[in-house]
Amino acid sequence: MNTVASITAIVAVASFSWGVLRFFRKPSGLTLVAGAVAALGVVFSLWHVRDVAVASTESWWLAAGMCGHLAATLMFWSSVHACRTRPLTAIFETDAPKAVVRRGIYRHLRHPFYAAYTLFWLSGWVASGSLGTLVSVLVMVPIYVAAARCEERKFARSACAAEYEAYRRDVGVVLPRWRRGAKWTEQSRQEDIAAFRSLHSEAKSPAANGAAM
Repeated sequence: MNTVASITAIVAVASFSWGVLRFFRKPSGLTLVAGAVAALGVVFSLWHVRDVAVASTESWWLAAGMCGHLAATLMFWSSVHACRTRPLTAIFETDAPKAVVRRGIYRHLRHPFYAAYTLFWLSGWVASGSLGTLVSVLVMVPIYVAAARCEERKFARSACAAEYEAYRRDVGVVLPRWRRGAKWTEQSRQEDIAAFRSLHSEAKSPAANGAAM
């Protein structure tokens, strides 16, 4: 069980590392703050995997942690898929947002990437019960909270402020708002259909076909 739990942790870490290296845009380059967060992530990830591998906890705790790792990985890739056409900027970037992502998992969570990371660290603590994984939770989660607040302030100062405020009222930060989710989900579904039709029309146009060749 320890081996399987460790593998799920490694898959999650590999996914997150790909995101940092290949997916998130860095208009300012690798800043000191972003570099420090990345370094902490590497150190705690190694600690995390090691503690899960040698954990002596009950098998059901390991199973719960393993499920958490898998859920965090799924949440991460769902977030990537939702903003694949317009990748987001890296943590603590100061750029002005140009659009509000409202499709896919963003229908339910405003910050699904940070939710995925938080779930990952918590899962390691659940699986191992170690001091090291607890420290990782106590250090990394406040960083994600600060980053989410920073991004909220960026939207409040941007041209998307009004749109984001309406989105913020309907969608939770890292947990869904079930009471208001149905209306928002239907609205987002219609927007996704419209976006798909637009992309399909562009793909069929002569210009698009020429570019593809």
